[in-house]
Amino acid sequence: MNDTYITLAGWVGSDVSLREVGGGTPVANFRVATTSRRFRNNQWEDGATTWYSIRAWRRLADNTFASIKRGDPVVVHGRLEADVWTKEDGTTNTQLVITASSVGHDLSRGTAVFTKPARPPAVETAPAPGGDPFEPRDGQSADPWSVPLGEPMPAFATDAPTDAPAVASVPEADAA
Repeated sequence: MNDTYITLAGWVGSDVSLREVGGGTPVANFRVATTSRRFRNNQWEDGATTWYSIRAWRRLADNTFASIKRGDPVVVHGRLEADVWTKEDGTTNTQLVITASSVGHDLSRGTAVFTKPARPPAVETAPAPGGDPFEPRDGQSADPWSVPLGEPMPAFATDAPTDAPAVASVPEADAA
């Protein structure tokens, strides 16, 4: 795999747009500007500003759309690609595009509050025949930490049978 991955810190220069493509897959697009700074002759000087187009897919697209606004300081990590196309007048244009795998606020520039999105409700399924393998057997406590010190832990249905050896024997490797 010869993909180029990049991490950049910059400022969001456009509103985040969200759209759906091919079967309802969300994709978010926005632009980020980075400007290098150098200390020369006892003063700071701004270098050239480079603009990147950022593309985020699926859940990252939804979360980016809900969280990132124009003017926010961000850190973006993703795969760098160059989109090259020819305009009607024959000139060739190149646009740097990052397909993001991570997008977040740059906390060296301020604070943020993280909110984890709610999970969709789980689909109820019928228990497997024979009961739940993680339930304790008859007469055993459901809490393995409630076993008094020095006594063996309760065996659950997923544990090895009680007549199995406690430690499996491994044959010695032949010496060369």
